[in-house]
Amino acid sequence: MDNFKKFNMPRYEQVRWHIQTLLTENKWDEKTPLPTEQEFADKYQVSVGTVRKAVEKLVDDGVLIKQQGRGTFLKRPSFEGSLLRFFKYRDKDASYVIPTGVIKNITVIDAVKTVNEALKIDKNAALIYIERVRIVEDRVMLSEKIWLPKSRYEDFVGLEPEDFENLLYPFYYKKCGQFVSSAVEMLFFISDHVDTYLDNTEQENLVKVCRVAKNLEGDPIEYRESYGLAEKFSYEVNII
Repeated sequence: MDNFKKFNMPRYEQVRWHIQTLLTENKWDEKTPLPTEQEFADKYQVSVGTVRKAVEKLVDDGVLIKQQGRGTFLKRPSFEGSLLRFFKYRDKDASYVIPTGVIKNITVIDAVKTVNEALKIDKNAALIYIERVRIVEDRVMLSEKIWLPKSRYEDFVGLEPEDFENLLYPFYYKKCGQFVSSAVEMLFFISDHVDTYLDNTEQENLVKVCRVAKNLEGDPIEYRESYGLAEKFSYEVNII
């Protein structure tokens, strides 16, 4: 804590930073409650009120979640369902469903200028490239291209598509300790783009969703492009 004195950082911000670092460096399980506020207060030699303010800030930031009677936990945002804001899929019973993810290809590739810039890594740094499809009732609904910094995902080198789990972000964390905490998405309508997995024609417009996913420190750890047929697009947002 003394290292922060020269930066004139508020005490609760110092505690917030330490807790965030603890979560990252110890690969904290979101099913395991954090130490109590009193335990943190004893550890960092501050008041419980200071710890409470730090924890509340992390809750507001979407990093932690408080569960009544159980404690405070690391929060994993539900990114897998986020594309349902843009695409609504129904099964044969007309019920909304979340497509199943299937990895089609994974390989190590050389740097890609635009991708490396999006990931804020060295322009010559190698990447891991993944192709993934999202399927509903044996039909490909979304096609995804995913780029990862090889330096963060060394344990993915040599994996086969069948080694991956349906949900990627929990697998990133379990296999490589990379926790996705937040993301920024941009949406575009594009034409004259044919996707092998979607089996579309040049006459069919597509929706392209670009996502930069970040870790707890705010560093980009994944760049993804998702493609879907424009005819399936429907934007939904709740304004409260």
